[in-house]
Amino acid sequence: MSVKQIVLLVILVVFAVFVLQNTQVLEIRLLFWKVEASRALVLVITFALGIAAGFLLRMVTKKGKKAA
Repeated sequence: MSVKQIVLLVILVVFAVFVLQNTQVLEIRLLFWKVEASRALVLVITFALGIAAGFLLRMVTKKGKKAA
């Protein structure tokens, strides 16, 4: 296993433990919209959005370097 894979595995394990310890229900409000959801679900969705944003940003910066 490479160092990158080990670091990724450690991050995923720490994240999984963190999510499993935060299972309370919370209320999310945005303007006139209100929903109750598990804190674990909110954390997983936020984590996935962060990964997607990082991936998209990486793709955009790679395209910009290719064009230059």
